[in-house]
Amino acid sequence: MTATSASDGAVRVTLHPGEDVLVRSGARLGDVRAPLAALLRRPELRWATLTADGVRVTDDQVVGERPVLPGVVLGAGVGMKEETGPGGAGGADHEGGLDAPWLVVRATGPEAGSVVGARGPWAALRSWVRLRGGGRLAIRRSRGPAAWLTPPPEAAVSGLSWPLVLLPAVASLILATALRQPALAVFALVSLVVAAPQLRAARQRGSASGAGRHGVRELPGPARQLAFAHAALQVSPGAWAAAREAGTTARARDARSVGAAPVAGPGLPSAPDDPLAALLHDGAVAVLGPAHLARSVARALVAGLAVRGASVRLADDTEPVVWSMGWTAGWSWLRWLPEDGPRVLVVDGTPGPATQPDAVVSVGTVLPGCRAVVQALDARRVRITGPDGATRVVPLVGVSEGWAERLARLLAGAAWLGRTAGALRSIRTEDATSHPDGATPRPDDPRLPAAVSLTRAHSVDEVPGPRHVATRWAGADGWPVPLGLGADGTRVLLDLVRDGPHLLVAGTTGSGKSELLQTLVLGLALCRSPAELALVLVDFKGGASLGVCGRLPHVVGQVTDLEPGLAARALTGLRAELRRRERVLAAHGVADVVSLAPGTLPRLVVVIDEFRALADDLPAFLPGLLRIAAQGRSLGVHLVLATQRPGGAVGPDLRANVNARIALRVTDPLESRDVVDDPAAARIPAGTPGRALLRLGSAPPVVLQCAHATAAPAARPPLVRRAPAQRHEQLPGPGPVSGPPPGPDVATLVLQAVSGAARSLDLRPGPPPWLPPLPRSAGSADLPPATRRNQGGLVLALGDDPGAQRRTTVTWHPADGHLAILGRPRSGRTTALVTLALAALRQGWTVHGITRDDAALAPLLHHPGYAGTSHPDDAGALDVLLPSGTGATRPDHPGTLVLVDGVEDVRGTLPVAALRSGAAFAVTADGPSVGGLAARMGPRLVLLGTDRAADVMLGAPAPLAGAGGPPGRAAWCNRGDPVLCQVLEPEPGRPYRPRVLSPPSASPTSPLPRTAS
Repeated sequence: MTATSASDGAVRVTLHPGEDVLVRSGARLGDVRAPLAALLRRPELRWATLTADGVRVTDDQVVGERPVLPGVVLGAGVGMKEETGPGGAGGADHEGGLDAPWLVVRATGPEAGSVVGARGPWAALRSWVRLRGGGRLAIRRSRGPAAWLTPPPEAAVSGLSWPLVLLPAVASLILATALRQPALAVFALVSLVVAAPQLRAARQRGSASGAGRHGVRELPGPARQLAFAHAALQVSPGAWAAAREAGTTARARDARSVGAAPVAGPGLPSAPDDPLAALLHDGAVAVLGPAHLARSVARALVAGLAVRGASVRLADDTEPVVWSMGWTAGWSWLRWLPEDGPRVLVVDGTPGPATQPDAVVSVGTVLPGCRAVVQALDARRVRITGPDGATRVVPLVGVSEGWAERLARLLAGAAWLGRTAGALRSIRTEDATSHPDGATPRPDDPRLPAAVSLTRAHSVDEVPGPRHVATRWAGADGWPVPLGLGADGTRVLLDLVRDGPHLLVAGTTGSGKSELLQTLVLGLALCRSPAELALVLVDFKGGASLGVCGRLPHVVGQVTDLEPGLAARALTGLRAELRRRERVLAAHGVADVVSLAPGTLPRLVVVIDEFRALADDLPAFLPGLLRIAAQGRSLGVHLVLATQRPGGAVGPDLRANVNARIALRVTDPLESRDVVDDPAAARIPAGTPGRALLRLGSAPPVVLQCAHATAAPAARPPLVRRAPAQRHEQLPGPGPVSGPPPGPDVATLVLQAVSGAARSLDLRPGPPPWLPPLPRSAGSADLPPATRRNQGGLVLALGDDPGAQRRTTVTWHPADGHLAILGRPRSGRTTALVTLALAALRQGWTVHGITRDDAALAPLLHHPGYAGTSHPDDAGALDVLLPSGTGATRPDHPGTLVLVDGVEDVRGTLPVAALRSGAAFAVTADGPSVGGLAARMGPRLVLLGTDRAADVMLGAPAPLAGAGGPPGRAAWCNRGDPVLCQVLEPEPGRPYRPRVLSPPSASPTSPLPRTAS
């Protein structure tokens, strides 16, 4: 943020003749007319022609875009041609010579830095004659604004000395003349011939380096600073990019050759040819002498620091602790300078500072501890006393207040566009040396905002309504999502489709990972409809880190660490989703989801917060993610992995498919290098959550301040308001305020808008990529439609097949063998027997029961097909189960089912021949041996608990062990893979529907049942 913009991004401009106002950025000038006229009580502003620095503008011009930038002077009336007003920069630059081919520059004196343009060398010479006096003048040929942005060329090292080249030739000529021997003159010619190749090589090196080309020299003194500010504001984007490239080359060259750049105080760069700036090595300098001369010299010193990125304040004699702007004569131009940067305090006739800035420039007084002094002797000379006590006299170089105002306004407009000296050439050499490509990420860049709202990141003043969101969905182009703002004030976008397909986010506790994830998820929801985007949220931080995002209509599934086993289930479902997407692409004959018609297959974004915890709890999760990462681009599946420490959790195979990486604050430079190949993330200040580095592929890292999704929306300022006299304007911001309670935060407002837009378009969340967990209890209504496999069997439970994303019906076919139901007490063994018996009775079977507890089978007593309950010790009652002969019974009889509740109790009285009698047995046991009858059993139903080891000892398959909980949760073990299931609750009230079925086996049939109704 600059001094020309308020905390809400308003633009500070001057309305002729001298009224500073703040205008909302992005507003049309036509919309500003009426409130501006009312604020300043100037009715002509409603209809008069407006000019910006003398250039006519229309009502469609936008504030914050050329030419209505910070620092501009707005005028009303077509009669204002090239108005310079109080520091009007635009007109002065059009007239004032910086665009002319020849320049007459005042290099020294109290008004140094002034520039007069001329069309040719003779006109420049005439101007030089006219302007003589008041300081040294210089004539320079202009190379154009773009040349003023490039760093000085590297001096060519020729290795050839002209005196040494000419000395043999001159000596030969002298000898030939003195001795009257013309033959000796030949040696002069030979020396020149020998030196010719060396002269030619030296000239080529000089041309390649650009030194001395066309005889053009740099502008002297403060004029160079004014030319830089003018060029930074005026050049095209292409010329600015070329200047940045040249600055990158110069930065790498300096890092290789000279090491650390000289500094003028802590964090302040110095100009090598500026003797005054070099005095700030101690952080303070005093300028003494006549008041007008001392202020002129101090202005020149401060202006040079401002051009190089310093943040300048003027000490207020009423509040020396607060860095405010109590304007003293000659310093009002400071209000236009950028606020962010190394701090420089100007003390002009006020007490010393109570705070500790990076540098202090005092006028008229020597502060305690200040050893560098500049004494203005007269209008031509100053005496400089360095910190070491050495003195010297140099020409006086000062600037006028009008010149400083002009420079400050140019710097204000350039800073709004992100064009500063810091953007061309980094101050910190350690960053330059760590990047061979010249990229210099600076997490502590003062241009970065301290906080960014979600609305500001999306370039809107308030959260859009449902209708606006629906319009955005309809006109969506691409998948860019704003993450925050960069150091140049522009939005930093991430396109998961183009830049991804996957994203890795790393950052320590409190660095802002969850806020960044919410910003990304909400941004995706604002850009794409539920028909085009499906979200899966995996939160292993307790389930609350993603806030309201779980209620978005795009969310098709959520997983937390509070639900054991759900993460593994989700991974199985994601594998099935990949197979389903492969089938869809094959059916349409395309290789990529991009080739499908819109809405055919929505993109699936899987967001995992605290990925390392998930990997530690479920090591088997990683191989499944590898396949998703490898196939995600073509199938439209994207992973967003967030973790505190990616080392170890994100292996090389997974990292190879993650192209976009974000590093928030980390504690170790090695961790920063591990994520973004740069140690800068370890230097992020702890008090700036959301500060991050984004790296896309092999591109240099980009520093940004991520948007804060859950902050309350800031109060919207008026369209136009008077600019404050002080730099800092207190505006209502996020957080609790006095008066009415604050409204919902931005994330909640976005949720309401997105949900309303989805309802208006009748869009609902799609099916989840995995089945929900089995219910704690199930009935016949929960069963899927019957299949051929279910016919002829007894329905026992509701099965789960997450790999195929479907529910199944667990059916026992007696032809597969007798059924063993294994489980601990109160696990649902008897309930399973009753459910099985009722299924058999409904099909016309005869059912016998054997148990010690008559009440256990009480639901069967009143059914006409139930043959009664026997005691395990009643051997006579068991004889009816033996085959009575070889004669066959009626072929249409379904069969006989014998229930044994506690097979260990009847092992001594149950004849083994009964198991071969043709009756089907369903027995319960509390151990895998099934009372010694394990070899004679067929399918098994193992009732599960929460103790994995106990389930394995009971005979449960290892993948399903420990998956129990509610009574009736079991593992069905028959031919094929084991199936997790939930035993159906008994439904004795269902009517009996006799059906004719085949007997369960080819053996002699069971006895006929009693009368059935």
